Amino acid sequence: MKVRKEDIIRINKGFGGNISNESSLDFALRHQDNPKLGEYKKLAYLFRAILVDHPFTDGNKRTAMFLSLAFSEENNKTIDRDLLLHHILSIASKNITQIRVIEERLKNAIK
Repeated sequence: MKVRKEDIIRINKGFGGNISNESSLDFALRHQDNPKLGEYKKLAYLFRAILVDHPFTDGNKRTAMFLSLAFSEENNKTIDRDLLLHHILSIASKNITQIRVIEERLKNAIK
């Protein structure tokens, strides 16, 4: 998924948030250009940055959901929205940082 930092910030601003910590988001975005990583793993890095590191003052979970919907549309995947919402809430509340675990949850909800 090709996404720029400015796009993510603009999406989040639509949900009422402002960027408060850019470093984690920058780290996740650097992984987006790695051809060795699969698309789900790249999305997992973004999820960890947004859901666990909370780079925005508000709307982190909504921003992650929006990115999931864009990912699904771009890759012709279907989403189990209830399951995805459950995973988003779980990752955020349990501070799940393991990329492999986040990736598997994404694969489970987006097929």
